[in-house]
Amino acid sequence: MTDSALRIKNPSVTLYAFHLCQDLSQEPGKFRQDADQLWQHCAQLSEPLAIPDLKSLPEKIPSPPSQTAIASRYLELLPDHGRLTYTAPLQIEGSALTVEVYPVKIHDTYALDLTLYYQNVTVPASQFSRLNPQGCLLASNIQPSLGQTLVLYGEPVGTPEEDRKLADACVDAFFQGTDQKPELSASGHLFGSPIFAYDNGKEKPTEQCHLLVWLNRHPETLNLVEKTSLSLFNLLCCRSKILFAYDQARWCYRQTRGLYGQLEEEVKGFKELPRDPETRLEQLKQKLTEMPLKTFDYAGYLRDMEDHKTAIATNASNYDTWLKKISEYSLEDDNIEFLEDFLHQRTKQFQNQIQTNLNYLKPGQQLFDQMLGSIRGIVEIDQAERDRALEKALRDKEKADQAREKSLERWIASVGIGLGVSGISSQTDAKPLEAILIKLNPNVLIEKCPRAELQPCLTYTFWFVLFHVLVGVGFGAVTALILGRIMHRGGGNRE
Repeated sequence: MTDSALRIKNPSVTLYAFHLCQDLSQEPGKFRQDADQLWQHCAQLSEPLAIPDLKSLPEKIPSPPSQTAIASRYLELLPDHGRLTYTAPLQIEGSALTVEVYPVKIHDTYALDLTLYYQNVTVPASQFSRLNPQGCLLASNIQPSLGQTLVLYGEPVGTPEEDRKLADACVDAFFQGTDQKPELSASGHLFGSPIFAYDNGKEKPTEQCHLLVWLNRHPETLNLVEKTSLSLFNLLCCRSKILFAYDQARWCYRQTRGLYGQLEEEVKGFKELPRDPETRLEQLKQKLTEMPLKTFDYAGYLRDMEDHKTAIATNASNYDTWLKKISEYSLEDDNIEFLEDFLHQRTKQFQNQIQTNLNYLKPGQQLFDQMLGSIRGIVEIDQAERDRALEKALRDKEKADQAREKSLERWIASVGIGLGVSGISSQTDAKPLEAILIKLNPNVLIEKCPRAELQPCLTYTFWFVLFHVLVGVGFGAVTALILGRIMHRGGGNRE
């Protein structure tokens, strides 16, 4: 049978999209700056769906909700049972496309249930492309930070043996013209009807494509879907938050692994430090400036990984709660292993992988701390030696300056005394000098300079000046010698 011969009745698609609106790092009651992004992108669907009124969706949702609403675990954000219903001019065999919008807040997450369906019409599976015009429902357009799940629903016309082909044909038509088609990953039965799970295997939430094809083959299926719709909504929210937490933990691991590589390079460089104390000290001071920041980042990433591991455990517990609620309504022949496997296999795998990464990276934090302590110790030693050398140089300089100052003082004192003595000597009576000269050579002196003119003559002669200068120099030298001995003894006593 060709895909065109595979037919389905009352086809519909439901988009469950989840976007984080609050962070742990924010104060209670505070919302992220991009909290309303989900509503903004939903409003942009007004063009491909040809519903102009959809543009006003963000204006109809209070932002932020009241404090009482913020504390609510589950909150409908619109009045009148929280739903908006539009009729789009996209018809199939005379049946108009109906669009329902149901925005809610689940704890710290904005969640959207957007359902498009045709009633009372039977169409080929290829007509599922009409439920995703221009690929508007894909994650690349909605861009929910936590990811999304698509559920294709309908009543198959053919035999049960054709269900797998019908599911594949619906997926092919829905992703027609795109390169984001997911692959079949699991199958089962829920509420008496076959269900097929598809996934593209991407880790990044905004790139993930999780899709379920649910073919209604049991008279109780639709009734049970309505009874468990809230549980399914919450279960898919927990699933998205688990995948988001794991993706964030992987991102933290990559960042920490990069810092770990830098640490290994630092260790190698630490062993090859220059022997010159000055150069080594400058390099270590530079490392001492950079490494605390890296150490802080490293510890922060490890803490975040622990937080993401806790988030996975918390949401896994919530997932299990909602799964049990769904199981309470399951029928005897139901098989929901594809839902249980996510909890018991993938979630456990995520937690084990994060713990393995933490075990691998935690010794690096200790190495960071040890290396930082070693650098500080070496810097303190080198700085102390440098300070001692500088202090000794300053003391030596101070002693040299004091010695020069004392020498200058001694010289000034000696010159001053010498000049003073010379001045006093030059102003005394010249007779003593005259007597000396007469005694040495009285005849010559009397003949050349009569006694009456002897004093004026001697007063202005070279020998008169030289005599008084020598007297001053002699007194200055004696003074300098005495001062030098006194200062030397004084310095010795201070020593």
